[in-house]
Parts: sequence; C-alpha cells; structure tokens
Amino acid sequence: MARKSRKTKWNPAASMEQKPSVTSSLGQKICYQAGLYARLSEESEANRERATIETQMDLLRRFVAGQDDMVAVKEYFDISYSGTNFERPGFEEMIQDMRNGVINCIIVKDLSRFGRNYIETGNYIERVFPFFNVRFLAVTDGYDSNKSGEELLMPLKNMINEMYAKDLSKKVKTAKETMQKKGEYSTGSVPYGYYRADKHLAPDEAVKDTVQEIFHMFLQGDKMNKIARYLSEKTVNPRAYKYLKSGSGIPEGFYTGWNTQTVRGILENPAYTGASVWNKSKTVHGKKVRTPKEEWVVVENTHKALVNREDFDKVQKILEEKAASFHASCVHDHAQYNLFGRKIVCADCGKTMGFRVEYLKDGSQKKVYRCSTYLNRNSIGCTNHKIFACEVEKAVFHAIHNHMELCIHTEDMVKKMNARAESQQRYNLYGKEADRIRQELQKATETKAGIFEDYKDHLIDGEQYVEISDTYAKKIKRLSDRLEEMLQAQASYSKTYHIDTDWKTVVEKYLKKRKLTKEMVEAFVEKVVVHEKKALEIHLVYDDMLEELLVLGAERQGISNG
Repeated sequence: MARKSRKTKWNPAASMEQKPSVTSSLGQKICYQAGLYARLSEESEANRERATIETQMDLLRRFVAGQDDMVAVKEYFDISYSGTNFERPGFEEMIQDMRNGVINCIIVKDLSRFGRNYIETGNYIERVFPFFNVRFLAVTDGYDSNKSGEELLMPLKNMINEMYAKDLSKKVKTAKETMQKKGEYSTGSVPYGYYRADKHLAPDEAVKDTVQEIFHMFLQGDKMNKIARYLSEKTVNPRAYKYLKSGSGIPEGFYTGWNTQTVRGILENPAYTGASVWNKSKTVHGKKVRTPKEEWVVVENTHKALVNREDFDKVQKILEEKAASFHASCVHDHAQYNLFGRKIVCADCGKTMGFRVEYLKDGSQKKVYRCSTYLNRNSIGCTNHKIFACEVEKAVFHAIHNHMELCIHTEDMVKKMNARAESQQRYNLYGKEADRIRQELQKATETKAGIFEDYKDHLIDGEQYVEISDTYAKKIKRLSDRLEEMLQAQASYSKTYHIDTDWKTVVEKYLKKRKLTKEMVEAFVEKVVVHEKKALEIHLVYDDMLEELLVLGAERQGISNG
C-alpha cells in the first residue's frame, strides 16, 4: 500500500524522439520545433531601450523567420534573474518542455543570455542537449550545435561570460560599500520615521513624532504590549503606512495594528540616532543569515537623529536587563520541551502557537500554548486559544497509539482473510487480467514505434504521424494506468500482504512507547490545530494510508460475511 507519487514522470528515450510538426505553407517539412529564450538581469530605465526582453525576442523571431528548417512553437523569458543562477521559472519551464518533447531546438540571443556560470552552461550545451537530441543556437555569437568545430570555442566563451559576471558583481559590491561609507542611503528598506531624499535619510514629518513617542513611553516604564495597544488605536503600523504613502491604498484584509515585535524593532534600531548600519546580514548558500555585530559597518552622523544617543543607550540597557531576567526565570529550554514546534497552529488565524512557561498562583509552573497572533498583537486580530501542553501531548499520544493499534490489527485481519479460497481466486483473476493488459500494452508500444519508422521512411506525412502517434500515446497511458490498478488489487489479495514498509517500520519502532516524545511527533504528526475551548484537531502523517487500510479491511470482512 505504497503512497501514490505526485511527481511528474518523464521518459528520456521518449522525449528524445523528435516530434515533427505539420508541413509549412511552402510544403517544406519543418524539422525543428524551437523554443525562444530571453533573460534580463534587471529591468531599469538604463536598459529599457537597448536590451529588453521584447528586443531579444524580436531578434529571435526574425532569425527563425529566415530559416527554412524550424518554427518557433513557444517563447520563454526571465526578468530580474542573474545568469549565474539557473533556478529561473522560465528557464525551468523550457527545460521541462524539452524533456517532454515539446521543443527540440533552443535559441538564445547570445550565450550570456542563457547563463554566465561556466560549468553549468557547459554541462547543458555539451551533455544535456546532445543527450536529448536538442539543437542549440546562440544567434549573435554565431554558435550552432549542428556545426562541427564549435565545441572548441564554446568553453572559452562560457568562461569569459562567467568572469564578466563575477567582475560585475565585485564592482557593484565595491560601489555600494563606497556609498555606504560616505553615508549615502542607496539601497535597503527605509526605517519608519524617515524617507529617502537625494541618497540620504530625512525625517518624515508625518510620523517622526510617533517614533519619539515610542522611546518616551518605554523610558517612562510602559511595556511594549501597552505601547502597541496605544499605537493601534492611534495610527497604522509601518507596513500599512508604506501602502498609504505609496498612494496604492491598504489591501483589503491587511492587518494595520501594531505588535510588540514592531515596537521592539524600532527601539533597537540605531538609525534613529543618526547612524547608518550596513552588513547586518549576508547570503550563505542561498539563505540570508545575520552577521555578528563586530562585522557590522556603522557610519555615524549620516542623517538627522530622532532620538539622542543617551536615551537610545538607556533603552538598550533596559532591553538587555529584561532579556537577562526572562532567561533566568525560564528553567526550561523551550526548544527541548516544546515537542510540536511549528506543527501546532491556531485554528482561526493559522499562525504557530506560542510556547510559554507560566507560573500558577500556587508557585508551580505550567507549560502552555497560546495563539502567537494574540500574544504579538495584544488581543487584536485573534483570541487566546490557551491550552496546557500536557493536554495536547496526552491527546496526540492517544491518537498515535490508536493509529498504530488499528494498523497492526487490520493488517493481521487482511492477511487471514487473504488466505481463504475465495480471496485466492480473486488474486489469480487479477493476475490473469494483468497478463492480458501487458500483452496489449506491448503491442501498442511496438505499433507506436513502427509509426515513427513509417514517418522516417516517408510513408506518412508529419500531420498523419502526430495524429496517429497521439492516439497510441493515449492508449498506452490508459493501459499503463489499468495495469497499475490490477497489480495493486492483486497485491491487496496476496497471502503475504503487508502495509507500506516505511509505515510498518515506524509503527513497530514506537508501538511499545508509553509517553510522547519529540521523535514520535516528527514521525507521526503532520499538524495539530487548536480551536477555542481547548478543542483539538489532530492530523497524522499516515492518516490517508490508515484510511485505505481500514477500507480494505472492511471490504474483506464484507466478502467473508457474504
């Protein structure tokens, strides 16, 4: 009872078979079904007239129009994607179409539009495309994979393109660093309370008082949740304010209130003292990570301060003391004792439930889950949904244990029923039907292959080939699906019937456990949904497989009773 794969399957051998199109208006056979590809690193005013996607596509269309052995069947493009990165939606769609046989020729303006990574570009041109029998052309570079001698020039051009990309990246980085050291604010998100004016930050008169009020209230002793509630009644949050300022208006349903994280972010931002801080994060293996404070680039006095340095330092000291006090009072490691992590969510807002250690009136401690939206937005946007962790753990363990026992019991019952004479008769019937389908499938496959040979020998034209080939392709698909059904049905009547191996292993490993562990949660739990009044909705990873097993067990029981 293995799960059905949702992945798209493709057959390299089948996709290498070039599908000819219909004859052209001139009566000439069109040999190549071309995909046109264009890429632009960034659409800006500087390149809008000289190197747009449309400019590239127009060149490629005119090139194809001048050829008598190809037709453009599809166009692909990527905007704002670097040539060193091959994870581009348009590019990936084109490669998938190549594998599926939709196109058998790829045309680009030049090699740099295809890619600037020497190894990846070379791998596609020298290995992947020849394997799929795909022709590749770079128009302005004069490259055509069908012409001999080009293979000597290709590696050199690819290497030059990659060196150019690296050199350009280094120059851009150096230019940004120079601007930052001069105090210029050229890139990045503008802090709330400021706007960008001539490459520098300037106070936003409409909201600068709100920033100053936040610092004042905090220094007066007000807690961040109180400040957030006060601001929510008075004005919209920074993200909503950006929408208003842009003139686009706030999207329908967008949350406009403040939360404690937003308040904390303002209190911790040195930009309000007139300093600019750069290099607070960097990209490592495609992921953005925070850099240590000693690696930050801090430039003082780059713009007008909204808060004086003395008050800012006082706020930082208070925040550090509060953090130290909080960690000292928490005797539990939250990561260790929160068994569910992101798998436990609020039923109403869908956000992850917050994990807390709370002190009861009798001095004891209790681990609890509470809606994080409620906690962060201070009762605005959602409700508490509070539930003790021990109650969740007990309910989930009970559900998992029932799941495992049902699995073992039902599997044993199906095996016993399958050993009976009437079940073995069905097993044999399914086997015979599978054999019959295999024979029909083999004939259809051979016939389809023969049709292609007929086309190559000019016994049928391209239009006839496409029509007949599609008919047999659909028949082969229909027979393959039917064969899979028969084999699964036969397996379900086997004397040695067994459930999915991975599922069986997990069940046997945890069946004798008497307490919920983080390992069990990882193995079994897909999601726990917390409703109001402590109602729980538990979704297990193997729920669908258990449901199939129970249906199978009920079917066997029905046959036996009948």
